[in-house]
Amino acid sequence: MGVRATKHIMMAVKKMRSRLGLAWVVLSALVLFSGDVLAHGERAQLASMRMRTVHWFDTQVTPLQAKVGDTVTLTGKFIPSVYWPETLPSIAAMAFLNVGVPGPTFLRVHSEVNGVPMMRSTAFPLGKVYEYKVVMRARIPGRYHVHPLINVENAGSLIGKGTWLEIDKADTDAPFVNNATVLTGETVDLETYGLGGVIGWHLVWIAMGVAWLLFWLVRKELFIPRFMRIRALGADRANELLTKKDFVVSAMFFTLTLTIILTGYLWAEWKYPLTIPLQTGKVGVLGLDVPDGNLKIEVDSASYKLDGRSLTMHAKMTNNGERPLRIDEFITANIRFINPKVAEGKIVEGEEMVARNGLTVSVDVINPGETKDVVIVASDTLWEQYRMTGLIQDPDSRFAGLLFYGDDQGKRYYQEVGGSILPSYF
Repeated sequence: MGVRATKHIMMAVKKMRSRLGLAWVVLSALVLFSGDVLAHGERAQLASMRMRTVHWFDTQVTPLQAKVGDTVTLTGKFIPSVYWPETLPSIAAMAFLNVGVPGPTFLRVHSEVNGVPMMRSTAFPLGKVYEYKVVMRARIPGRYHVHPLINVENAGSLIGKGTWLEIDKADTDAPFVNNATVLTGETVDLETYGLGGVIGWHLVWIAMGVAWLLFWLVRKELFIPRFMRIRALGADRANELLTKKDFVVSAMFFTLTLTIILTGYLWAEWKYPLTIPLQTGKVGVLGLDVPDGNLKIEVDSASYKLDGRSLTMHAKMTNNGERPLRIDEFITANIRFINPKVAEGKIVEGEEMVARNGLTVSVDVINPGETKDVVIVASDTLWEQYRMTGLIQDPDSRFAGLLFYGDDQGKRYYQEVGGSILPSYF
């Protein structure tokens, strides 16, 4: 019975290995051939975080086809939500505008928010409009998913809508060059400047580490043997393991380490006498008021229907302006739900996450002075595709988004709406 049992166990192990091998092959194939799917990093964030942190809109990358060395411009707007989760550190404290790309594929030349250069960190008060612009130069050919993002202190990155961008090789075989003029007036290539020093210092410290390890390997008493001896002798006699040779060699390594550090510091001070320290200051950006068009919106209730993949809002709207208004679209978590009756032809080239017929509005027009009860339904499979159904599992069941509307003269208005949301299973 023991031999039979052993054979059965060996066969089971072989089958398990073959299955694991097949699973590994399938997983590798998915990684290799599903780049478009894996590129959407914004799906990994919680649905409630995407809905209630930053509302990105009017995101545009131009051009969508470029070559190495060409300039690419990323523009758009965002509004930090007034429904910001209380458990998340606020963007109104410390934040930094950035670009999400796979590695150092671009060189950022310039960035600004509402006309203010963004070389440093800043703060974005909630409920204000911020228009950003980031100018980059392409470094490496390939197909990239470019995202605007904001790094929030103690909260991480908040990712905006991505756009696919094709970068081709340059017309010449010359390497990419990033020239800059330093304080002394010298022009250097930042792609290779100081590279020799970086490699040299790495080699020095690798040599020191290898020499230190070789010394203890030659001693033939590594961690486990010494640990066993300490247990045999007792912790109070652990110093007996340190011989005179150990002490002398350790002192030599310690002295040599301090000497290298001091020599490197003095050499750098001599070679680079004019330097500017890294800047840690914080700049201020004045947020713009939201153009609400004198439309007052009060959300009475909201629900999410699971089987219908739709969010339904019941709101009371009062038009205090002078022109009739019509609901145009609804944006939440970077997904655009468009009312096909009034918003045709407003999709940017290369734009994703758009439900062209995803918005249904019960009222066509709200005339000046009117107050109407409006039912808005945002429905599309994008709810499921972008993992937005997880919002019903959040302990703080609330939603938020931007509602866009316009008048008969083509003027565009928008404001944030939000509140509590209840799931509907039937």
